[in-house]
Amino acid sequence: MENTVVTISPSAVPEKRIRVAAYCRVSSDSSDQLHSFSAQVQYYNRLIRENQTMELVDIYADEGITGLKTAKRDDFNRLVNDCCKGRIDRVLTKSVSRFARNTADALMYARMLREHGVTILFEKENIDTAFLSSELLLALSGAQAQEESVSISRNMRWSVERRMKNGTYLASSVPYGYELRNGALQICESEAETVRFIFLSFLSGIGKKDIADALNSSNTPKRFASDTWRINTIHYILTNERYIGDALLQKSYTTDTLPFTRRRNTGEKAQYYVENMNLPIIAKEDFEAVQRIIHGRTSSRSKQAEYVLGKKIRCKCGAAYTPIRVNGKQYWGCLRHNLDAGLCDSPRIPEEELFEAFVTMVNKLHHLRASVILPAISQMERLQMKADGKFARIREIDREIAELSNKNLVLARLNSKGILRAAEYAEQSTALNQKMNLLRAERRRALQERSNDALTGLHRLNDALMAMRSPLCQFDKSLFDQIVEEMSVPDAQSVCFRVIGGLTLRETVNRKGR
Repeated sequence: MENTVVTISPSAVPEKRIRVAAYCRVSSDSSDQLHSFSAQVQYYNRLIRENQTMELVDIYADEGITGLKTAKRDDFNRLVNDCCKGRIDRVLTKSVSRFARNTADALMYARMLREHGVTILFEKENIDTAFLSSELLLALSGAQAQEESVSISRNMRWSVERRMKNGTYLASSVPYGYELRNGALQICESEAETVRFIFLSFLSGIGKKDIADALNSSNTPKRFASDTWRINTIHYILTNERYIGDALLQKSYTTDTLPFTRRRNTGEKAQYYVENMNLPIIAKEDFEAVQRIIHGRTSSRSKQAEYVLGKKIRCKCGAAYTPIRVNGKQYWGCLRHNLDAGLCDSPRIPEEELFEAFVTMVNKLHHLRASVILPAISQMERLQMKADGKFARIREIDREIAELSNKNLVLARLNSKGILRAAEYAEQSTALNQKMNLLRAERRRALQERSNDALTGLHRLNDALMAMRSPLCQFDKSLFDQIVEEMSVPDAQSVCFRVIGGLTLRETVNRKGR
């Protein structure tokens, strides 16, 4: 049987339009971005209209992102996904460098898309992955683009480092508290006030978390409104030398080889400290005091000692009291009130008036020690002994101490009459005193084991008052820290001190000039 062959003319097959996508990267400059994107849309629309075999699917564009990496190129990744889903037949792009400056990535994506039946046309190099020779050309062109990128990056880093060396480098990011005007950092007063508040609060003994919570509760805005204040944000501000007008340059660096990565500079590269780079917001001595506190190197001269009140004083609303300077004078006010007066009506009180109230309170306690503190201690000890039958050993110790004391008195009389030689008296008296000291130590331990915190506190308070040789004339930071557990401000006319031992004393504030 003879075979019959029928030839089908190509014109009999309906012509299929190629689904085309375009990929580009537009400038990150906001003023040029819209124009750049619009120009490329018009270009590709015109190009495809002139070719009746093409149908535009979409134009994919990333904004000013380096071609050396693909991880953050959202539209590039969307393009690849659409190709893999069979929505695109061909990709148009300006050049290999626009598609990927990393040769390995360029080849990998070209092969991946070709496996899905998608070809790429690189217009500048005239490379079409539809042809077999394209891979070699793409490798050569990609390598050239990669080397070009490395060279550009190297030149840019050299230029940046040169500007760092001569102190003319201006970082692209603007710290909170500043704004960029006429190519220079200028203080943004609304944000600078928050920066000052953070430093003063920390110096007064308030922790980073409490500061962050206070800023969040008062809805103090950050640079980015969607963000909340966090501990690491407070720490960054407290350790940023920009706020004293200086700048430490090259805290991080970009690696010299591909793939380029950003790394923290831990000594691999030189750093440059530039003084008086911009106007300061914080005094240098305050900044240095903060650094000593953060790094655990506080000294007797640190601001932490100067602001000892901050560790103790609280507002009636529960918030901490923080320092604030008005017309060169130091005041203390509610943390919430300082941020927003509508949150709390507590008044600001001059620091010197709080110091004077403490001095008055201590001098009253010192005067009343014998008539109030000591009777309170004795009464509390009797109650403890009466309530606890185990105090028999304490009563026995008291009897032993009394007997030893009498023996010591007899020895002294014998020595004074010449009956007992001086050497014998010294030896025997020393032995008796040692026994009494041991018994006293045992008695204190027994009391401490069975006493409550109030009794222990009263003993400590009594010891502190006994150490005072005369009434106080001025504020004593050490004594304040020793005996005051908490200080509160119930109203504009008075201050309350809760001291060790459970006593609470109220003092009138001397409102000078009011």
